[in-house]
Amino acid sequence: MAIKTILVPLDGSDASKEALESAFAIAERFSAHIDAIHVLPRPADIAPFMFDRLSAKMKTTFETEVAEDSRENADAIRTEFEESCARHDVRLTQLPSSESCVTAGWREAFGHASEVLVHQARLADAVAVARPRASRSRVRLSPAGDTLQAVMLGSGRPIFFVPPKWESRLIERAAFGWNDSLEAARALAMMMPCLRLMKTVTVLTSAKREASAAALLEYLTWHGIDAKIHWLQKHGASVGREILEVGLQVGAELLVVGGFSHARAREMLFGGVTRYLLADANIMTVMVH
Repeated sequence: MAIKTILVPLDGSDASKEALESAFAIAERFSAHIDAIHVLPRPADIAPFMFDRLSAKMKTTFETEVAEDSRENADAIRTEFEESCARHDVRLTQLPSSESCVTAGWREAFGHASEVLVHQARLADAVAVARPRASRSRVRLSPAGDTLQAVMLGSGRPIFFVPPKWESRLIERAAFGWNDSLEAARALAMMMPCLRLMKTVTVLTSAKREASAAALLEYLTWHGIDAKIHWLQKHGASVGREILEVGLQVGAELLVVGGFSHARAREMLFGGVTRYLLADANIMTVMVH
């Protein structure tokens, strides 16, 4: 699957601004279109329990205030988005272009962020979001973590997680986490066109996967990718730390892994790796569920 459209949720936060800046680098690498989306809340979503108990007059007042505040906020975010596009010399358009260049468009939607983004992401080639800024124990409990988990589990699309203060750079070297799982296989299939563009690809796997790792190298060769293997030595949650250390050693600008599933016993790539990477990844990380 070639990456031609990248969905970037914008909420005005510094984290989403950083994600947008990184999305420009991703789009430049793959000549893609950035589809920026801002989700405006509905009054009933802001205070669902209180809203049902308001009188008709109070509901009208509340709806008006929410609409005015949301409109002002959305306009400010759109202005910042358009200014960012101008700085990067990115043309604004809503229509596909036959030119091999980066373009961008703005859209708005009303509703609950998780629900809206899941459905919007299903018709995008990838989603670029900021990595959750939370401790490992609370990544999945934070509002941002809940939304990102919903998108990853419900969209069926690769999610680019942008680490805090990540400096946009060339994306030419990739590391790929392999554990012979369904999620890793999906990540491989979805990101294959991207991996073919890389100058180097390093497969990160454990020695117990030696047979499937050898088959993986042969498979990659059929796709014109001359990959190398780095054998992971650690176990459990410490694997996440080793993956990031090796990624830095090989100069990877992109880390590709399979993501977690619903069942807690099966939710992590290598033990606690998914949770570790969501909290600590210092490399642009792509997760696929």
